[in-house]
Amino acid sequence: MDQGRIVFTRFHGDGKEMFNDLYAIDPDGKNETRLTKNPGPNGEYTDNAAPRYNRDRTMIAFVSTKNNPRKLYNIFLMDLATLKTAQITTGDMNITSVDWAPDDSRLVFAGRDDSALQQIHVVNMDGTGFTKLTEGPAEHANPMWSPRGDLITFTEFFPGSHSSQVWVMDPQGRNRVQLTTAETEHSNPSWSPDGSWIIFRCDEGTPHFRRINVDTGELALFEPPARGADSSPVWSGTEVVFSSNCDRDDAESIFNLYKMSSTGEHLQRLTTNETFEYCGDW
Repeated sequence: MDQGRIVFTRFHGDGKEMFNDLYAIDPDGKNETRLTKNPGPNGEYTDNAAPRYNRDRTMIAFVSTKNNPRKLYNIFLMDLATLKTAQITTGDMNITSVDWAPDDSRLVFAGRDDSALQQIHVVNMDGTGFTKLTEGPAEHANPMWSPRGDLITFTEFFPGSHSSQVWVMDPQGRNRVQLTTAETEHSNPSWSPDGSWIIFRCDEGTPHFRRINVDTGELALFEPPARGADSSPVWSGTEVVFSSNCDRDDAESIFNLYKMSSTGEHLQRLTTNETFEYCGDW
């Protein structure tokens, strides 16, 4: 697979069921490839979501309900040359998102079991070394490992609250620093390629993006040229890919993929499907 391609999740259906599948496209939106397929060989349906590239972009980690009778999400890896998959986690934890350590040695993920709030964990590539990094009365989600390897960004939400905040911590779960404070929802944090900035969704009125410098605390608006409900930003080089309904004023449930420059300019629509597309990586 071309190493410059964008991988993403599409929620769609076949007339019988609705499901999430993984796809890849070129940076200009062309040459779409389906990476997972529903229904399976025995007629079964699974949800596959939240793909993330490894360092050399030969594999993706993602979450899937495959092999789980309770339809809980576990972590899988996919070899992009063969599309063969391997399951990393099992059990009763429902995992919502996953990301790689910069050296590909470990995975960080957010998940919850039947009796607990969503928390952040790390695990080795062979499924060993399962370690919990967060705990307490709050939900912790959206973990992303810094390209520098020294920090993990994530969001914290207290049940009953009307806000969530962006934090960073070290890979051992220590030295936590809160980056946002406004009483609104902050979500989907994503690192700049050099690890100095975090872009995130800010839910003030119509959801839009802001970015914060991890070293200085400088906060800046990071807004596409066309306003819509924007989510799932991912920074790649000098551009950002994200999900938005900015061309869909009459169909709020339809989100397509877009990209823009790292300065918030040169908006380009990449997909035009009547579906919900999100959680891209590039």
